[in-house]
Amino acid sequence: MADRNEITVQGRLGADPVRRVGANRASWVTFRVGTTPRGRDRSTGEYKDGRTEWFTVKTWGDLSENVADSLHKGNPVVVRGKVYVDTWTGENGERWDHVIHADAVAVEIKGGTVKYTKTIREPAAVPGTANGVITGPDGSQWEAREDDDAAGEGDDAAAEDDENAQLPSDDDITEEELEGELSAAGLGTFG
Repeated sequence: MADRNEITVQGRLGADPVRRVGANRASWVTFRVGTTPRGRDRSTGEYKDGRTEWFTVKTWGDLSENVADSLHKGNPVVVRGKVYVDTWTGENGERWDHVIHADAVAVEIKGGTVKYTKTIREPAAVPGTANGVITGPDGSQWEAREDDDAAGEGDDAAAEDDENAQLPSDDDITEEELEGELSAAGLGTFG
């Protein structure tokens, strides 16, 4: 049996999600979720709110982009992920926080409706390319263009172009030039 430390929390966002970027340029989104249990007091029969528990939620990748674009303070959510306790020393001594590395975030729709929109993300730009120019590691630059296959022309079109290519005529090179080229290549001359 594998050990798993997963949690599912249902609550509300305490603030709008915040985008973060690390030193290595990795990005993620964080937000806080508060969950307040509600139960009936046996002595009075009234419903009462319990103590609110707060969790910091971290998301990465497409999930983080969708969270940042979709959720706002007060939205009811259901969050699932791995939980751990983050500890640090602050001005008032040792501090701690429950953190969820979320692999799923959903809007809870018991009290409202949601319209789902599939996101289509553009592929990330290739490093070193901008405005149709490719920059090499030495700083040199070349014009970026699509190859024939990417432009929709297949191998048949390229072969046809080769067959119709203009071959050099006999007038393009003199006999003396040809003999000189052959001699320089060690292939002899016409006799």
